[in-house]
Amino acid sequence: MAVDAERERTLLRRKLLGFGLKLQPTEGPSDLARDLVLAPSGDGSTRDFAVVEGVANLGQALAVALTTPLSGDVFNVDFGFDGLNALAEETVPILVQERIRIAVITLLHKDPRVRRIVDVKLQDGRLTNPGASTRALDVRVVFETVSGDTQPLELGKAVPLG
Repeated sequence: MAVDAERERTLLRRKLLGFGLKLQPTEGPSDLARDLVLAPSGDGSTRDFAVVEGVANLGQALAVALTTPLSGDVFNVDFGFDGLNALAEETVPILVQERIRIAVITLLHKDPRVRRIVDVKLQDGRLTNPGASTRALDVRVVFETVSGDTQPLELGKAVPLG
């Protein structure tokens, strides 16, 4: 009985949150680029694309959106993150942080799979170390999905600026 309930929950998550090809960050100086992941097929001799579904798919989609400039996708100009303008236009660190917070919230509100935002935290290295010539912005978000799951998302250290 419990197995059937968990299977139904998994199918509901897949229906509500979707599925897609699994991506992994490329190795190199920037973790912004991503590659498709290959997985062994059933017979083990050939390879297929790995798939991600449900909550993991939504988390991956939002991570891609947060690392794509707004209008960076020519087929969907509403896709992406508007935080780059805050980094380029603002000089006061607290204003940069607040504009980025608003851009994160705006991006999450655009996705119909996000029911509500629980928490958005930004750690700005310049605020904790005012004399630093570079900074890294650590973005952490917790949100609730339409399937009722609570999902954390960590973008990690974003673009250092000099």
